[in-house]
Amino acid sequence: MLPILMYHNVGEKGRYLNVSVQGLVRQCRLLRMLGFEARTLSELAGHLEAGELPPRTVVFTFDDALMGVHAHAHPVLSRFGWRATVFVVSQRLGRDTDWAPKHRHRVMSEHQLQELLEAGWEVGAHTRTHPYLSRLRPEDAWQEIALCREELSRLTGTEVTSFCYPYGDLNEPIVRMVRDAGYCLACTVQKGLVSPDTDHYLLPRVHVAYSDGASGLVYRLWRAWRRSKRGIA
Repeated sequence: MLPILMYHNVGEKGRYLNVSVQGLVRQCRLLRMLGFEARTLSELAGHLEAGELPPRTVVFTFDDALMGVHAHAHPVLSRFGWRATVFVVSQRLGRDTDWAPKHRHRVMSEHQLQELLEAGWEVGAHTRTHPYLSRLRPEDAWQEIALCREELSRLTGTEVTSFCYPYGDLNEPIVRMVRDAGYCLACTVQKGLVSPDTDHYLLPRVHVAYSDGASGLVYRLWRAWRRSKRGIA
């Protein structure tokens, strides 16, 4: 089984959805010591299509494309020669987040996003405005899902193949829209590890918290392994 790590921000003030730089460094050192290598979701897609998983692989994902990811996560992962997938809200680049008013963060600019691409990172879609998709009219949900892919593909000059459901909010029609919009796989906020037979549009992840260093990550990986083995959502 394979872990997809779920992060939001790195190294900025406040604990809300934020991991310290030192914590991220310790986690990367641990994973390297255990023989892991990091891949992007698009690199994982081909293996999933073949019903297999690459050995000793971890996937780093960062939701919302916040400034701390460019300023802190990028340099840390670069030290290990690793890349990640960053999920972008296409209409908020260069602006503040507006979906959590009590915890506003700056979103990276188009130029900063391009720098990540040049370093081998992957851009994934996180809708246009970060809504609860299941609460929208079907036509509006489709616009959020499909137009985000078009906008990001046009902006980056690359094909955007991965998606992340805002808030983990989804239902069968939403998953069907993501598939029909041309994405190859999608991440949820469900906790667990990916197995060869995991639904490509319902990929679970390992949540990483503020206080987690190396030992915290080991504990979360163990909990995710237990959930996956026992089939617990």
